[in-house]
Amino acid sequence: MGSTLPRLDSIKRFSSGRAFTPSAEGREPEVGHGLSTWRMVMMWLMPLRRSLPFTRAMVSSAQREMVKPKFTLIWPSFSGIARGMAPPDTPVSPLVTLASGYGDRQVRGWCQALFAFDAQMAGIVLQAREPMLAQIRLQWWHDVLAKPVSERPSANPVLAALLPIEAQGLNLLAALGPVIRGWETALELEDEAAIFHFAQGRGQLLQAFATQCPGAGTADLQAIGQAWAIWDMVRFHRRTPALDAAFLRLDVVRLGSIRLPRSLRPLSIIALAVRLDIARARLDRPWAGPGLFARLVWHGVTGR
Repeated sequence: MGSTLPRLDSIKRFSSGRAFTPSAEGREPEVGHGLSTWRMVMMWLMPLRRSLPFTRAMVSSAQREMVKPKFTLIWPSFSGIARGMAPPDTPVSPLVTLASGYGDRQVRGWCQALFAFDAQMAGIVLQAREPMLAQIRLQWWHDVLAKPVSERPSANPVLAALLPIEAQGLNLLAALGPVIRGWETALELEDEAAIFHFAQGRGQLLQAFATQCPGAGTADLQAIGQAWAIWDMVRFHRRTPALDAAFLRLDVVRLGSIRLPRSLRPLSIIALAVRLDIARARLDRPWAGPGLFARLVWHGVTGR
């Protein structure tokens, strides 16, 4: 039986943008200009188009009514979990981007990896339409961090960025598990207690840097982390009366008394920016400007 598919040479000529016409003897089609490329595509698709009614007829209306509801129920849950492996939808804040440019190479790598992880959690919570699906995705991340490296998905860029800092001694589950739980609390930030637990959990992100500099006080990193958690939420993500009140209650004097080692310069930049913005207490205006940018850059270079 002769094949109805075009041979390889014909396909190559077709892909070059030229049409071909069959010869009178039924041999290999010869190149010509009698048919346009578009018409040739339509000729090749015509058999598939004619077969579609028969394909649709194979599934009765009763079968479609049985399959559709089940698929509708299964797909959101499956896609919600699968999106947990996607790159972060919520980018890191401009302040974190600026601060991550200072410090030695190793600290910069830690900043990029840890704040990218936080951005991943923020994207899950802040873009969630169903809290249950967000909880499923957050639990997926918690379970993944508890697994050995060989059993984790290798295609996720956030997990890949965490591997070097884990190799340098950071226990990912112990350091980032509280961050996940803090973001889980952010699904319902309705009262002061919920905001406190959110800030406490998310602020643990900065305490992970204690392994990089044993001389840094854990209490200092905790204070900066909790203040940054609330400040960043209000400035870049979500505004509610409860969050605004928590923002204005942050302790400026406590932040001003903290002195971090030079190796943790990115965190001192964050602490300075948060302290200056809280002291101004003007949520109705943008937080950044040329003057503040110059001040942060000067602090990044000199520590003053």
